Parts: sequence; C-alpha cells; structure tokens
Amino acid sequence: MITRRDIALGGLLTIGWLAASCGCGAHAAALHSFGCTLTDDEADAVFALGGTPFGPGDSPTIVGSGDRELDYALAQTLSRLTDTWNVLPGFAYFDDSAAPNAFATQRRLLAREDGSILFGRRLLERCLRAREHPDVVISAVCAHEFGHIAQYKHGLSKRLQAGQPTVKRVELHADFLAGFFAGLRKLEKPDFPAAVYATTQYGFGDYRSDSARHHGRPEERADAIVKGFEVAFRDRCTPAEALAIGMRYAMAA
Repeated sequence: MITRRDIALGGLLTIGWLAASCGCGAHAAALHSFGCTLTDDEADAVFALGGTPFGPGDSPTIVGSGDRELDYALAQTLSRLTDTWNVLPGFAYFDDSAAPNAFATQRRLLAREDGSILFGRRLLERCLRAREHPDVVISAVCAHEFGHIAQYKHGLSKRLQAGQPTVKRVELHADFLAGFFAGLRKLEKPDFPAAVYATTQYGFGDYRSDSARHHGRPEERADAIVKGFEVAFRDRCTPAEALAIGMRYAMAA
C-alpha cells in the first residue's frame, strides 16, 4: 500500500536535478542513442561519474530546482499519477545538455521500489517556453514516463517489444496511458486543457521508421493520446481496464 506520506516523499521532496554529467564525448554520443526508456546498462552510462556507475542502492546528488512554485505544482501531478497507477518511482531532474530528453528506467537510481523517472533540465526549459499551458506540457511528459513505469510494474514492456524492430508499440502504449490520465484530469476539472497532451506528443513524433528508437509518427502519437483520453473521459474505464485496452491498441499498431 502506497501511503500519502510515500507520495509526498516520492514527489515534492525528490524533485531536483542531478549533478551527474560526465561531459565526455562517449557520454554525449550514448545519450543520442537512447529512447524514452533506459536499460540497466544505459542508466549506468547516463549516471557514470569518474568511470564509476551508481549501483542499485545508490542515489545521485539531488539539489533544488530553483523554482518552488513549479516544484509544488509538479508534486501534485506526481501524486495523482501515483494514485492512478499505484506506482512510486523516484523522480529527479538531470543534466541533459547533450540531448534534451526524459527517461524511465527500472533501476532504483533514486531509492524507489518502482524505478526512476529522469526529467532533463534542458527539456524542462523547452517545455516552460511553450506558448500555451507550459505546466500541462510538463505534466504530459511526466504522464508518458509514468506510463513506462506502469509497463514495468505489470510486465508489459517485453510483451510490447517482442519481435518488434522498433520501440513504437512501447511508446504508443505509454502515450495511450498518458491520454487516459488526461481524461481523468478532465473529469476532475472540466477546464483542464487535455488537448495539450495530444499536441505535446505530436511534437515528439518522428518519421525514423528504420531506427530502433522510432517512437511513432506525430499523428500516431497524438492519436494514442486521444484514444486513451476517450477510454477515461467517455467510457469511464478503470486504470486496470485502460492498461489492457491500451495493450490491444498498441499491439495493433
């Protein structure tokens, strides 16, 4: 059982950025090859300091983000995501100067049972420059990464990836789950700008279908958000039902 105290500790009090950039060429090149999820080896590469990677029980150095209002607002979103998927990953900002990105990994880099979510500081700055609802853009990215954490917890990642030349199914399923969360937020707050989730993921789409890191075309990513949204807002499905429906949707992609 995840308690409210756990949610607070996994949210507001762990928000920061990782002082963990090695700055070497190999590190920068490796970052460019990563997608939205990290294997254990990739996680070690991102957080290697002086050639010594963090072990399973270690935590990178976390400092404040410098924006208490942003921290507080984001902590509320993390709490809602924790409630929705019953997962409690660690969350922190990290130095993504080599390539703006956010990651989810099963590794307990931040001493949380359900893995870690790592939000690049440079990506954060880009999100904050969004013309409309930058806070919702940030929450869309977080919701997508929580989708990956839910995949890990329920053993769905390997099923989605099996026999596939790209990570597209894994990513579209995470988009579907993010859309589901947007639908829940719309039910709670009718003026919640859920469409921002679709436009955000549309912007992260790509046409590199020959790359193993292909996440899906822009229209595919936006459509996954819309389908997930409908399952929550129109059909009033539970999170467990959304996981299963999203699997069928992504497997058909």
